[in-house]
Amino acid sequence: MMKRLGQGGFATLEVILMVTVIGILASIAVPRFTDITARANTAKVQSDLTTIDTAISVYNMRTGNYPSQVSDLVTSKDLADLPTPPRGKVYMTEGTSATIKTIGNSDNYSLNSDKDKAVLDNKTAGVYYYDSSKTYSETSGGGS
Repeated sequence: MMKRLGQGGFATLEVILMVTVIGILASIAVPRFTDITARANTAKVQSDLTTIDTAISVYNMRTGNYPSQVSDLVTSKDLADLPTPPRGKVYMTEGTSATIKTIGNSDNYSLNSDKDKAVLDNKTAGVYYYDSSKTYSETSGGGS
């Protein structure tokens, strides 16, 4: 079989350069993707806690009492269904403390001791947000 002139594959150096460029781009993109996922999880937790807080207020206005647990809001039809927290990392900013917490399968929304606010890991919606002026440290937490 004869080779045609002018036809050829990629040179080894070209392949090495392409793999290097792809590696550099991936090393930039992966941390940004992880950060965006944590921010999205944080926004969902914040939204869920606010939604549950609104349902608690409606329940209180309608009955004159606070619910004894979050599932009471679903039973009373003040909440369509019980939201589940996202699994993965979320930002927590409380005072000067800024941490990234991993939420596991055993973490669920509950009520605070006064039964008037929804909490996750005993933290309210105001704790879960991203503040670009803070440096976040990672903590272990949550169930698996």
